[in-house]
Parts: sequence; structure tokens; C-alpha cells
Amino acid sequence: MIYSHDIPNGGNLYFGKTAKLKREIENVSAEVFENNYFNEIVTPFFSYHQLEALKDKELIKLRDIQNRDMALRGDSSVDVIRLVLKRLKSDSKKWFYIQPVFRYPSVEINQIGCEIIDGTLDETIKLNKLLMDKLSLNPVLQISNIKIVKLVKELTNISDEDLKKENLEVFSKIDWLKKLAYIHKKEDLEDLSIYPETIKNELQKIKELISKLTINVVISPLFYADFNYYNGIFYRFFENNTLLSMGGEYEVNNIKITGFSIYTDNVIETKGQ
Repeated sequence: MIYSHDIPNGGNLYFGKTAKLKREIENVSAEVFENNYFNEIVTPFFSYHQLEALKDKELIKLRDIQNRDMALRGDSSVDVIRLVLKRLKSDSKKWFYIQPVFRYPSVEINQIGCEIIDGTLDETIKLNKLLMDKLSLNPVLQISNIKIVKLVKELTNISDEDLKKENLEVFSKIDWLKKLAYIHKKEDLEDLSIYPETIKNELQKIKELISKLTINVVISPLFYADFNYYNGIFYRFFENNTLLSMGGEYEVNNIKITGFSIYTDNVIETKGQ
């Protein structure tokens, strides 16, 4: 039996303290973005193009009046850029949004995020950290590079399963891969001579990015992330093992984009502790 007050699993309810905290987080975030010359955008709940960002099994799918496939918005990033470039045809390069996304079967995820056309990762991370500071959060920054995992797959016979589990027993059979698995701090990037050239180039990109930051960083070069659109360096902000924010670089129509999303509900939970 489903009672009249039941909420589908994955749905969110805010009241009293949490409703107030959610509004405060969103207001602080909007002020930071506006002070940094961002324009706000609110995209439709329905989209024809979510497969550009997510896998089919993650989508809540529907049909429009003409029987065409569409889905509830499962990701904001690609939709924002596609609409800005193709529909609005705006010259503005900095956009922010405060809106939920929806994943199969009934998961509601509130997000605060931004996309920067022709942006750089260091400016994106600095803005993300500023927002964390304004929200009185003190997370750890973790930096990874999705190209490194793809290159390891090309250069070795290591399975996806062993990469996902970061199987050190398997990694230890290859000297450079064993060393790669133990990279955690910027000092570990001082000597890159042991690595294959393609791996070295991607590690050098991480090294150059870190040199532009004044934030303590944890490096995880073999973190396995199955993204549809992030195609290079990406990062995550954690506090007490809770993921607060994630961002990175990707391309739409051969245009470089950087951006990040803050997971509002995780921030509420962290601040409410």
C-alpha cells in the first residue's frame, strides 16, 4: 500500500532547518557567481539530448506529443552549453544554474553549478574553492586525469575491473604503473622520467595546474571515472569522505568548457552535522 504521505525512494523533502539552510546555500552561491560576472540560466526539466552526458540506463525516459524520445534532465552541463551556443547565441561565456537533476529510477539530485566557455581549470577550481569558503566548508581537493586511465588501458593488458579496484597486486608487475599508483602529492611529480611519454604528458598537465593553485591537493592519477563528457583533468572536493563538488574540462562543438557542480544535499548534510 502507498500512503498519501509517502515519498518515492530518492525524492527529497525540505522543511524547517533544512529548507532554510538550502535557501541560504543557494543565495550565497548566487551572490558569488553574480559578483564574478556570471549570468544565470534555468533549463527545461525535459531534454532531447541527455545521452550526450549520461548513459541510457541512468535516464528517466519519456515521449513527447510527437512520440519522440526525451528524458527528464539528468545532467545540466551539456544542456546549458548547447542552449547558450545554439539557441541563445549569446556572447556571454560564464553561466550558472541552481536546479535539480533526475536519475533513474526516481533519484532527485539538487545541484548548484557553472559552466565557463573557454575557461581554464585553475580559475574554475579557485572559484569553486571560494564558494566552499563562503559556505564555511573546508574540503580536500582531489585531482585526477581521465586520460591517464585510458592510456594505461592502451599500454597494458590490465582489465577494467582491476583498474576500478586499483588492484596494487596487478599494478606492481609493471614498474612505472606501480609508481603511478603511489602518486598522491605534488612532490611525487618531480621526476617523471620513468613513465611512458604519453603518461608523462598527462602528469605534466596536472603538475602545471597544481603550480597555479595555493590549495593543498591530493593527486589520484588512477581514479577510474566513467564519464560521458569530461575528457581530461577533473577534480573533486571532499569533506569527511562526503563528495561536495566535482568539476573538470570537456568539449562541446570543439569548444573547450570548464565547469563544476556542487551537490546541495551533501552540503546540507555536512553543514547540519
